[in-house]
Amino acid sequence: MQKRTRLESFIIYGILAAGSLIMFYPFLFQLMASLGTNRDYYATFIVPIPTEWQLERYIQVFTDPQVYRLYINTLIRCLWYIFTTCIIALVASYVFSKLRFKGRDTVFLIFLASMMIPSQVTLVPTYLLYVRWPLAGGNDWLGQGGHGMLDSWAALLVGGLVPVYAIFLMKQMMDSLPFDYEEAARVDGSGVFHTIFRIYFPMTRPILAALIIITFIGIWNDYLWPLIVINSMDMQVIATGISSLMGEAKQVGRVPDYPSIFALATITMIPPILVYLWLQKHFIQAFAMTGVKG
Repeated sequence: MQKRTRLESFIIYGILAAGSLIMFYPFLFQLMASLGTNRDYYATFIVPIPTEWQLERYIQVFTDPQVYRLYINTLIRCLWYIFTTCIIALVASYVFSKLRFKGRDTVFLIFLASMMIPSQVTLVPTYLLYVRWPLAGGNDWLGQGGHGMLDSWAALLVGGLVPVYAIFLMKQMMDSLPFDYEEAARVDGSGVFHTIFRIYFPMTRPILAALIIITFIGIWNDYLWPLIVINSMDMQVIATGISSLMGEAKQVGRVPDYPSIFALATITMIPPILVYLWLQKHFIQAFAMTGVKG
């Protein structure tokens, strides 16, 4: 394999450095603006330079009961979907990869075909399903008279419990594992769930780490669905709640309080960044392994 010349390496790393700087610039601008005053923000040339460091702004944000409640609601939702996604993906991928039954491939193709349907297409039917759910939210057995599952934890936790993308990724991993493990487990008298969680689970941890990152970021940033089904502030999640608080911050005085808006936006970015940094190694390894066949 021919080695790159110094000029080629310089150009490649120069392009990568420039791209990284371009992607990092909005975050740097937001962070520096949140630490200064409104005057510093309006005096910005390239990046706001704080003349008076307003660190107490972050203390006020983190001690705000509303922000605390938004964090708790969103973390509960993230943990629930991470747990269900990993369990369902692990079990379903084992079924589609290691078990043999009539119609297996057809069912899996139907699963994959469902990924081609945009979520916006099913938004209204799904909303009506939640509104008219029988015996929920004051509804009778015909689904009339109340608000169904709207403005409740059910609206935030029930939908999307069969993650097709997760099943697909996990099945790719399962396909790369030799069938010898399955045969050895059957010879030893291992049951299905014992085989899944004691034999395949340790070998699929890289994919599970990738699913944790993808699921966490997706649920953490979820805005449209909570905006539609949740009205009370006590049930709001981070995306919709911070958006509401940003709207309130714009109304402070005659001039919008942009540093407070940037501070609110910054705190929403901290958990996804920490989760990604924590599982980054496994995340990269997972997508490298899904293309390898055993």
